[in-house]
Amino acid sequence: MPESWRLPSILSATTQIGQIGPLLFLIFHALLPRHVTFIRTIYVVLVIGALSCLLLVFFWSKTAFIFGEERSIGIYILNFSLALLDGTSSVTFLPFIGSKFVKEYIVPNYIGESFAALIPSVLSLIQNIGKEDKCHNVTRGNETFLEPVPFQPTYSVSVYFLLMFLLLVMSTIAFSLVVFSKTGKQERKRARQLNEKSEKSEKSEKNVNEISTFVGTTNHKSEKIILLTITGLVSFTCYGILPAFQSYSALPYGNQAFNLSVNLSYLLLPISIIFTIWSYECSVKRICIEFSLTLLVAIYIIVIGCLSPCPPLIDSWFGAFLIVLAWIVIQTMFLRVRCLAAARLERFGKKMLLFFGALTMGGQFFGGIAIYIVVDIYKMLKEKPQCVFDTSYCH
Repeated sequence: MPESWRLPSILSATTQIGQIGPLLFLIFHALLPRHVTFIRTIYVVLVIGALSCLLLVFFWSKTAFIFGEERSIGIYILNFSLALLDGTSSVTFLPFIGSKFVKEYIVPNYIGESFAALIPSVLSLIQNIGKEDKCHNVTRGNETFLEPVPFQPTYSVSVYFLLMFLLLVMSTIAFSLVVFSKTGKQERKRARQLNEKSEKSEKSEKNVNEISTFVGTTNHKSEKIILLTITGLVSFTCYGILPAFQSYSALPYGNQAFNLSVNLSYLLLPISIIFTIWSYECSVKRICIEFSLTLLVAIYIIVIGCLSPCPPLIDSWFGAFLIVLAWIVIQTMFLRVRCLAAARLERFGKKMLLFFGALTMGGQFFGGIAIYIVVDIYKMLKEKPQCVFDTSYCH
C-alpha cells in the first residue's frame, strides 16, 4: 500500500470517524426507543459489515491521488463502514445481553468476541505473510538501485476478505438463532423471571437503616467511577493509540516479528477470556492492579515505537521475542480487564452497560485522533529504509 507503515494510523482515524454510528444510535434510541431497538440495530450492523467485506474483495487495492499523494481510498471508505459495525456493536451487543439474558452470558459474549479475532488470525497465519522482504536491482536511465519485490501469499487478499464476508454471514445467522430459536426465547424468559424476583427482593430490603444505605451507595458510586474510568483508558490506549504503534514497534525487528505480534495475541484471546470465568466476581482492587500492570507493558510498546527504526536489542532475537510477548500481554489482558469490568457493571443495570459502551467508543475516538495527528500529520515516527538488511542505518 502507498502509505506503508503509516497505514494503521490512517485506518485508525477513519475508524474514529465511524464512531458517528454509535452516537446516532444513542440519540435515536433515546428519542425513538420502540423503533430503534437493539435487535434491529444489530441486524443493520451485521448486514453493513458483511457488505463491506464483500466490497473489499473487489476494491481493497483501489487508490486515488488525494491531498498531494497516492492514497488507498478503497480501503479507507470500506474501513469506515466496518468501523460503523465495530463502534455500534459496543453500545448494542452488551446492553442487549445485559437486558435480555442472565449475567452469566456476559463472559461468553467476550469469548465470542475473542473467537472473532482468532479466526482472522488463523487465516492470516495460513496466508504466510511473515516472510522477510526481498529486493532486486532496477535500472532507470543511468541509475541502478534496489527495489522491493512483492511476495506472494498462500492466497490473495481478496480471498481473505471473501472469507471474512462468509464469517459475518454466519454471525448474522447465529444472531437470528439467538433471537428466534426456542432456546433463545426460553433463556430470555428465565432472565425476566430472575429480574422480577430480584426487584421484589430489593423492595423488601428498603427498611435497612439510613447510614448503611448511605455508605453502600457511596461505595457503589466510587466503584462505578473507577470501572468506567478504566474502561475509557483501556479503549484510549488499546483501541485508539496502540494500533498505530504496531508497525513501528514490531517491524524494526522484522516481518516475522510483526506477523507474530499481530496474530499470536489474537490466537490466545479465547484462552484468556475462558480463564476469566473463574475470576468472574473478582474485586475492583484486582481489576485495578491488572490494568496498571498491563498499562506498563503498553508504555513499553509506545517507547519502542518512538525509538523506531532503531529500538533496543534490534540485532538480537530477544528484542523480537520481547515485543511479540508485549503485544500478546496487551491484547489478552486489556480484553480480560474490559470483560471483568463489564461483569461488575452489569449489576447496576442496562444504563450502566450503555455508559460502558459509550466510554469504549469515546476512549477509542480520542486515542485514534491523537495518534493520527502524531503519525500522519506531523510524521513524528520513523520507518526503517527499504532494502537494507543490516542495521547500518542505526549507526
